[in-house]
Amino acid sequence: MTELLITLMNSPRKLQRLVALAILVMVLMIGWVSIYSLASVITTKRTHIEELRTELFQLDHIITRRPLDDVSQPAAQLAGPFVEGSSVPAVQAALQERLTSFATESGVTIASMSGTAPIQINGVTYVGLRADFDGGLKSVHQAIQALETSLPPLVIRSGSIRGTNSYAGGEVREPIQLSAQVSVYGAVSPDVSTAIQAKAP
Repeated sequence: MTELLITLMNSPRKLQRLVALAILVMVLMIGWVSIYSLASVITTKRTHIEELRTELFQLDHIITRRPLDDVSQPAAQLAGPFVEGSSVPAVQAALQERLTSFATESGVTIASMSGTAPIQINGVTYVGLRADFDGGLKSVHQAIQALETSLPPLVIRSGSIRGTNSYAGGEVREPIQLSAQVSVYGAVSPDVSTAIQAKAP
């Protein structure tokens, strides 16, 4: 390297200028490539963040939707069939089977499921489950969408979602992982409702 510098210093001024110009052009090209790469990374990150925000907004919209007790339509106007089962345990078993199926299809992992007390709304009895599950952002979104759109109809009465990612270097480690808890209810037929009320203390 030293010999190269000595040779360059002893070379004609015209050659020195050409070499200096070439070095300047090379530095400018390296700087431009670096800036372009950085801009590309920032654009990709920004697009990814916007996609995550959209997913989270949709989840938040579902979870914070007005609760079931705000439903004003009478029982006769409720659309769709009832959840099958002749007793609370039977209905909850059917709900558990459906939730397990949704979890498998969407790729979430169910941590726990437990029964909730039946509730009465507008003369209709609803039987429900509380489920805790974990998964990626898209998987959790798909699972909640499946709960909302499946038949017989299910209603998410309450729920919460939190992130479980750790931070490294001031940034969230990806992919985004979420932990969700939802209380899901399904309406039961009048006969089952009568039986449930008869057994109530």
